[in-house]
Amino acid sequence: MGKAITNIKRLEIPKEEQLEKDYQEVKQALAENKDSILTAIELLKALNEGGTLDTARALVHSKKDALGYVVNEISKETYSPLLENLPELFYLLVELDVKSIREVTNRLNSGVEEMQKADLNDRTSVFDLAKSLRDPEINRSITMMMQFLKGMGRE
Repeated sequence: MGKAITNIKRLEIPKEEQLEKDYQEVKQALAENKDSILTAIELLKALNEGGTLDTARALVHSKKDALGYVVNEISKETYSPLLENLPELFYLLVELDVKSIREVTNRLNSGVEEMQKADLNDRTSVFDLAKSLRDPEINRSITMMMQFLKGMGRE
């Protein structure tokens, strides 16, 4: 039988050669991800200018103390209703039809803009109300509001 191998010599790469190989690898990664790296640098610059980077760094260095302060603050009675209702709020957000809400919000904004243009000292008579029903935009708005009220009152 053959003799057992007890001494294994590993192929060792010289330190200078390993550094050069690592440098080339990093250089290649930089070239391939140039746009992402430049965007990250812009983000870091903006965070630094706003003071957010210093805050984040301080938070990381004293995370145990900061977490303790957050837990102590949230444990106060003032925040109890918020914490109790948080799951319900998440369920509500999931159920909302954001596209429809966005459309209604845009229409509300248009209505507010028109309202701000109007002279609030003008008087509206019953005859003016009846006459305004012939305006297609007003008629459409009143119809939508009636449908909204009908849907809201449905059991």
